[in-house]
Amino acid sequence: MEARLRLALGLTTAAALATVAATHVRLRNPSNEAELFWPNPGAIGIVLSSAGSDNLAPGEHLPALRLAIDAWNRASGSGLTLVENTSPSAQSRTDWGNDNVHLMLFDESNTSGYFPQGSGTVAITPVQYFSNGRIADADVLFNGSGFNFTTSGALGAFDVGDVAAHELGHLLGLDHSGVAGATLYPYVDPTVIEHSSLAEDDEGGARAISATSTPASLSGTVLRQLDSSTVEGAHVVARDANGRTAGATLSGSDGTFTIRGLAGGTYTLYAAPLDAPVSVANLGGGQTIQTNFQPILSAPIAVAAGASASLGTLWVGIDALASLGRNYDEFPLRATAGAQSVFVLHGSGMGNGSTLTSSDPSVSVSPLSWTGTTMVTFTVNVPQNEPLGHVDLELNNGGLSILAGAIEIAPPDPVVTQVAPAQGPIDGGTSVVIQGSAFRPGASVVIGEQLYTDGAVGGCTVVDANTITLVTSAISTAGTYDVVVIDPSGVEGRAPASFDFSSAPQIDIVFPAAGADTGGTAISISGERFVAPIIVRIDGVVQQDVTLVSDTLLQVVTEPGSAGAPVTLEVEDGNQAIASALFQYTLQADPVLSMVSPSVGATSGGTEVTLSGANFTQNSSVVFGADQVTGLGGTAAASVTWVDAQTLLVMTPAGSAGAKSVAVLDGTTSQATLVGAGFTYQSQGGGGGGGGCGSIAGAPPMDAAARWGAAGWIPVLALLLALSQLRRRQASLSFVRVARR
Repeated sequence: MEARLRLALGLTTAAALATVAATHVRLRNPSNEAELFWPNPGAIGIVLSSAGSDNLAPGEHLPALRLAIDAWNRASGSGLTLVENTSPSAQSRTDWGNDNVHLMLFDESNTSGYFPQGSGTVAITPVQYFSNGRIADADVLFNGSGFNFTTSGALGAFDVGDVAAHELGHLLGLDHSGVAGATLYPYVDPTVIEHSSLAEDDEGGARAISATSTPASLSGTVLRQLDSSTVEGAHVVARDANGRTAGATLSGSDGTFTIRGLAGGTYTLYAAPLDAPVSVANLGGGQTIQTNFQPILSAPIAVAAGASASLGTLWVGIDALASLGRNYDEFPLRATAGAQSVFVLHGSGMGNGSTLTSSDPSVSVSPLSWTGTTMVTFTVNVPQNEPLGHVDLELNNGGLSILAGAIEIAPPDPVVTQVAPAQGPIDGGTSVVIQGSAFRPGASVVIGEQLYTDGAVGGCTVVDANTITLVTSAISTAGTYDVVVIDPSGVEGRAPASFDFSSAPQIDIVFPAAGADTGGTAISISGERFVAPIIVRIDGVVQQDVTLVSDTLLQVVTEPGSAGAPVTLEVEDGNQAIASALFQYTLQADPVLSMVSPSVGATSGGTEVTLSGANFTQNSSVVFGADQVTGLGGTAAASVTWVDAQTLLVMTPAGSAGAKSVAVLDGTTSQATLVGAGFTYQSQGGGGGGGGCGSIAGAPPMDAAARWGAAGWIPVLALLLALSQLRRRQASLSFVRVARR
C-alpha cells in the first residue's frame, strides 16, 4: 500500500511567522517535488461544520464560509469546483481526520493538537497525500482556542470569510503567495477583509491546476547580469499592459520558470527576492530560495490567448539595500476608486532621495515623509473610474525593491439605508427591497445564517446601484439580524438590526371566509406556528369556542357579529405576536349539508346525486374532493340544479376511486359547508355497481374536537346498498336528519 504523507499549511497573525506553512505556487511533495492534485478537481466535496465558532451566533459562520467557497468556484476559467454537502448528518461531524469528509471546523479546545497555547497560527489546512501527489484528504481548522472570529468587524477578531478563502486555496492545492494583495498571502490581520476576494494571482493559480480552456503561459530563465548564473527560488511576477499584477511563480533549481493561467495579452516580467514580507519560512517545503539580487523589469512580451511564449532570459541585478514591506504591515493597502488614501509602510534602505511609485501610471503615489531609513508615509490617489485590481509598489534609492500587488484598487463600501419590510416570518417567503448605494452586480446579501448572491438560485437581484431585491429563506432562530451587502471585492455595507425574523403565528387560509351574523359558523384557520396559549378575535370580539388542533390548524365556532364589509380576524400567541386575515359576517344563514343520495358512484362521473340540507341558494356550487381543512382543490360538479333551499340536484364529475369530500359553496357570500367522505367513487366492473344513500348530521352541542372529528363533519348514517337492493327498497328508505345548533 502506498505510503501517505501529511502537509500542514497555516495562516499566521501579522506578528508571528508560521512554523508550518506554504506558497501560491502549487503545493508539492517536499521529497520528490510532485505537485499535489485532487483526482476529481471538478467535484471536491466540502462540509461546513454546523457547530461554528463560540464567538458567533449559531449558523452565523455559514454565509461567510459559503462566500469563500463561491469565490474559488467563480475563479474565471478555472475547472476547480467545491461542492458543499449540506446534509445535517454531515454537518454534525467533527472527525476531520477521516478521509471521507473534508471539513471546515472551528477547533475551540485544540483537540487537533495544531494549536498549542501561544500559537500564532490563526487557521491551518492539513493535507494528506500520496507520494505521487494525489490528495487523499484535506480539512480546514480554525484556531478557536487561541483567537476570536467575527463576521461583523468586531475588534480584535479575525474575519471568518477572509481566513476561510485563504485556507480553501491550500485545500485546493495552492501554496502561499508572494503577492501581498493575494488571498494566499501568508499573513492576516483583524482589520483586513480584502483577502476574501481572489486576486488575479489566485485565479491564475486555480487555472494552473484545472482550466476550462487552455490558458496562456510565459516562461524563461532567471539569470544574474553579473555572471549569468542562475537564480533558484526567485519570485517571478507578470504585470499586464496596465501595470496590474497578473500572476507569479517561483523559479526552479535551474532558474527556469513558467507562469501559467494567464489571459492573452502583453506583459512585463520581473524577478524579486522573497526576503520580506514573505520568505522561505512561509513556503510548504522542498524549495531553495535565493534572495541576494534585485529586480530588473523586462521588455514587454506578448502572448496570445491559449498560447505559450518564452521570454528567454529574465535578468536580475546585484543585491540592493532597499527593501519594501514587512509582515506586520497590513496588506493589501486598500485604495478606493475616486479617493485619496494615506498609508504607512516599513522596510529598509529608505530615506530622502528615494522614490516611491506604482506600477499603474494612472495611480499616483506621493511620499509625505520618510522616518529614518525604515518607514515611509505616503498618499495614493485613484481616479474615479479606475478598474479594480492590484498594483505593485516600487521603491528606488539607487537600488530597486518591488512589492508585488501591494495596493488593491477597491470600490467604495456599499451603503444600506433602508430595508422594507423590516419583518417577516421565520420560515421565509418575504419579498424584501434593500435601498442604498454602491451596489454592484455580483453582490451578495447576508441576513442571519442565510446567504443571497446576485443571480444565484434562491439568491438576490441587484436591480441597480441603489436597489437589491430578494425573497427571504427560512432561518433556524427567530430574532433581529443585520442586513449586510457584500461587494464581490469583499468590502461590505451593514444595516445593524434591520430585519426581524419573527416566530409570530401565520394565517394561510380561513375556510369558510364568511358566516352568518348570528354566529355558530364552524371555520378552520390553517397556517403556521399556532402555539398555546392562543386567542382568536373577529372584529375585536374574542371567540370562546376555539380548538388548537395542531401547530398548523385552529378550529373555531364563531360568536355573533355585524353583517357588512369584511372585518379583521386575528390570531394572537402568548408572546402577543399577532397574525391577521379577513372574515365577513352576512345576513344569510349558513348552508347546511345533511344528506348525499346516492353516496356511491362510478369514477367516470355522471351519477345524479341529490343533496339535502338547508339554506341552499341559486348561487350554490358543489365541489367533490376539496381539501377538508382549506376547501381548496377538488373538482366542480358537472352540473348543479337548485330545486329549493333544501335541495340541490348534482351530476358528479369524474374522480379517482375512494371517499371524497362534498362541499356546497355560495358564490356570492363565500359561505360554505363541507362534508368529509360524503361521496365514494368506485371503479366500474367486478362488483356490479352500487348505490345507496348517506345522511350527515350537524353536530349537537359537544366539545369542538368531537365536532369536527378526523374528517370534518361527523357522518351519523352511511348506508351502502347494492344497486338492485336500492331499486327494490327505494320507496321505503328514510333518512335521519339532525339540525345543527
